[in-house]
Amino acid sequence: MRIDFHLHTCLSDGMLEPRDLLAAVRHEQVEAWAVTDHDSLAGWRELRHEPGLIPGIEITSGVEGREVHVVALGIDPEDAALNAFLASIRLQRRERIAAVISRLPAAVARQVAVADLEDGRAESLGRNHLARALVRRGGAVSMHEAFALYLGDEHIRDTGLPQFPPLRSCCEAIRAAGGVAILAHPGVYRSATLVAELLDQGCDGLEVAHPNLDPMLAEQLLELARSRKLLMSAGSDLHMLGARRPGTYGLPWQQLEPLAERLGVPHAAI
Repeated sequence: MRIDFHLHTCLSDGMLEPRDLLAAVRHEQVEAWAVTDHDSLAGWRELRHEPGLIPGIEITSGVEGREVHVVALGIDPEDAALNAFLASIRLQRRERIAAVISRLPAAVARQVAVADLEDGRAESLGRNHLARALVRRGGAVSMHEAFALYLGDEHIRDTGLPQFPPLRSCCEAIRAAGGVAILAHPGVYRSATLVAELLDQGCDGLEVAHPNLDPMLAEQLLELARSRKLLMSAGSDLHMLGARRPGTYGLPWQQLEPLAERLGVPHAAI
């Protein structure tokens, strides 16, 4: 039995239609799962009646100029305050992308504008959309190059850009909507000390199994979660099908049990 509490669709920055993601989830026999599109519940709404699906979102916050993502699980999708909060972040995303574009060399930007990133499906625009546009226009050879040279965290960690809500505010909004706040893909921070500082901002738990997680840091994160009695989650952060599949990253029941109980996922389903 398998789980995956971090999946994306084309209604944010993934490549899969919701129904295609559902087909992949079923093919991989994932029985407890969450669509966690960026700052949007649109993907969840298209699949809301599917078995095993838990309401989720990946919310964008800001800490000292850095983007920090937090996965919200078990929230009330109809919570008015949460939906208003998400709408405001989606607007901030557009403003931030416009500011990032204005900083790109002309030979890279190729006169791309935020409106050019619209694809008729995505409710929430992000850096993946910009990277694809740069590749289409010839400003970058590949998405990998676009991120490596211009759009990666190291290039946009800047308090001079429009800022997302503080991490603490995002965690409070999640709990107010009945959910739990899980620090997403903490391996990207490459430091257990930094992860601990982020957790101090009000997170209820963290993903202790996810792609590209250094084994030594993974052990440190497990110890951090145990010592603080934090909820442990896992997810593939899937945006497209390839080597990474739904359910690739899981957890033993003993580690997952507190979160599963909080989300109402029975042991038999795992």
